[in-house]
Amino acid sequence: MAVQDIDFEGADNTGGGSNPDTNTVVPDNKDDVTHLNGGDVDDITNGSTDDNKDKPDDKGDSNNDNHNDDTSTGELNAGDQLEVDGVVYTVAENGDLVDDKGNVFKEAKDVAEWLKSVDVTNENEDSTLNLASIQEAVGITVTDENGKTIEFTDDADGVKSYIDSVIALRSTELQEAAVNRLYQDNPLLKQFQDYVQLKGTAKGFGDIPDRSGIKLDKNNEAQLVAVIKMAAQEFGNKSLNDNYIKYLRDSGGLYDEATNQLAALVDKDKAYRQQIETQAAEQRKQEADARASYWEKVNNMINSRVINGYKIPDSFTREVDGKKVVITPNDFFTYLSEATVEQKDGSKITAYQNDLAKLTDDEFMAREMLDAWLMFTGGTYKDLIDMAVKENEVRRLIVKSKQSRSAKSVKVVKKQDGKTSIDDIVL
Repeated sequence: MAVQDIDFEGADNTGGGSNPDTNTVVPDNKDDVTHLNGGDVDDITNGSTDDNKDKPDDKGDSNNDNHNDDTSTGELNAGDQLEVDGVVYTVAENGDLVDDKGNVFKEAKDVAEWLKSVDVTNENEDSTLNLASIQEAVGITVTDENGKTIEFTDDADGVKSYIDSVIALRSTELQEAAVNRLYQDNPLLKQFQDYVQLKGTAKGFGDIPDRSGIKLDKNNEAQLVAVIKMAAQEFGNKSLNDNYIKYLRDSGGLYDEATNQLAALVDKDKAYRQQIETQAAEQRKQEADARASYWEKVNNMINSRVINGYKIPDSFTREVDGKKVVITPNDFFTYLSEATVEQKDGSKITAYQNDLAKLTDDEFMAREMLDAWLMFTGGTYKDLIDMAVKENEVRRLIVKSKQSRSAKSVKVVKKQDGKTSIDDIVL
């Protein structure tokens, strides 16, 4: 008996359509399947039954990269959370979206397609970079001398100004912290600064007594007597005389009295140093208040847009490094008050101070002479401006007058017949 050709689907070449490539017959009925092992098991060409083909990969196979595309969750990873209508769902290890009780909201195979149909907002994505977000991230509020929050423009210049202010503020804080630490480690240095600030000179600083380091020797009678006499002189206590000292020596109370008097002397030294420190702090405060008051007046004058009778514009254009820049009165106040120009030694000065330092000796003398002339004549800069305006008007009149005198007249002589030749025009 002839052996039939059996393919992997159990079909022979006796029925159904033929395959043009292999000249074998393809059965019309898919249900007529003959399995190699003869049993009713899954078809090896499918690899799974119809009941299992829609199920996601086994949960234990979380490290398998060969997932079917239908189970992809896009860019989501296990542990990511999505909030839908106020309910938070978490991406499980197998890719399912589940609630806090483990109930499946979306199966892994449906997540990617579902995400395409909704608007997704990622809270971890950076928001638009602007001044407000930068200020929130830095966490530093810049204030003026009066404690009022300084407002910056929401553009590149405003951001730069804010960052420069923060750097200057932090630099000042670090400097103050370093100085305070230095004073803490070297209290004598702080006392010296206070003394010089208050007295205006270092002379006499070495004469300030500090007897806190004296250690009394109970058996050193000369030392004890010296301390008692020192106290008698400084406090003007005439009762601490030789007779009283003899009494103390005889009664054995010399050490106790010397201890009491030394404590009084130490307290006196401390009180004197505290007085110097307090007075120096008050002086610094007065100077700071005077500076704040001065700059407040300057700011008010600039804001009024009138300086010594001269009205300043709300804005004007100035050429800086080959570029035309719009300048405002606020920029003028910054030019005067803020130390923004760093020197070679690391110190900073204002832009105005820097421009003054660039002046030659002749230019600086000319400015001084102009101020002296105004003081001498009782005039103001407004008078100079008026003079310059009048002088400019006079120059325009002179130029106009010259143009009038040099103008040529043209006379046209017409012939009787009404025809005119070019030769008849007299210049």
